[in-house]
Amino acid sequence: MNAWVWESGLFKKCNSIPISDRGFRYGMSVFESIMIRGGCPCFLSEHLQRLAEAVKKCGFHSEPLEPDSIKALLQETVSEGLARIYVTAGDGGVSMPANHCRTFVFVEPRSPLGPDVYLRGYHLALSKEIHSPIFGGLKTANYWTNLAALNLAHPKNESLLFNPDGDLISACMANVFVIQNGEIKTPTLSCGARNGVTRDWVIQRRKVTEARLTRNDLKTADSIFLTSSGIGIMPITALEESPVFVDPIIPELHQEFLAATSL
Repeated sequence: MNAWVWESGLFKKCNSIPISDRGFRYGMSVFESIMIRGGCPCFLSEHLQRLAEAVKKCGFHSEPLEPDSIKALLQETVSEGLARIYVTAGDGGVSMPANHCRTFVFVEPRSPLGPDVYLRGYHLALSKEIHSPIFGGLKTANYWTNLAALNLAHPKNESLLFNPDGDLISACMANVFVIQNGEIKTPTLSCGARNGVTRDWVIQRRKVTEARLTRNDLKTADSIFLTSSGIGIMPITALEESPVFVDPIIPELHQEFLAATSL
C-alpha cells in the first residue's frame, strides 16, 4: 500500500499517521473509496463532491483538494486498484474544533472481481444486532460495528444491517436494493443508508423508489442486489439459507456498470 498526505497544495509521501491525530485516537475522520480501472479513477468528481459534503457536515476545516492533482496522483500509482481518501480531525482535544485537519490518500493494488463471482453471487446473512449509524450514515472511520457484523456472517459474504426502528440500512460494506413485483427499492438515506456513488448511479439509470424497508420486505423480495465502488453491481443468490432469484435487470446493470468504469 502507498500513502500520501496533502500539505500546502502538494501530495507528500508518508508511511504513518501521527498518534496525536483524532482520526487515529477517536475515529474522527470521513472518507471515500475510489476504484481505479485501467489507470483511471472511476467517478472521481462524484466521490470528491461527497467527501466535501461530509467534511462540511462534520465541521472539519481542511485544505481543499485539487481534483487535477488527485487525478494525476491516482493515474500514476496503479493500473488496477482501490484508493481511499481520508480527511481526519487532526490534532486537538476532544471538544476542540477541527481547524487543522489532515488529508491522506491510501492506494492499494486490487484486481477486479472475476466473472465467476458475479455468476455465483453473494450469500447474505441478517444481522441480529441493532446498528446505529452516526451522522446519518456518513462514511466515517467508525467501521468496527460493520466489521464485527461482517465477521459474524462468515462464511456468508455479507450481512444486512437494521436500525433501532427495524428499518433496513444497508449491508456492512455496500448499499442494498430489493426488487418487488418489478419495482426496484432501496433504503432511504434517513434510515442511515450511505449516499454511495454506485447507489446513485443505479438511481440515475433505473426507476428506483427510496423507502423504509424491513426484514419482511427482504423475505418477500423477488430479487436483491448490492452496490459499492468495490463490487459494482452484485447479485444476491441466497438470503440466510433460502435461494434468491436473480432478476435479469441485475446482470444488465452489472454490464452497464462495467462499461461505465472501463472508459
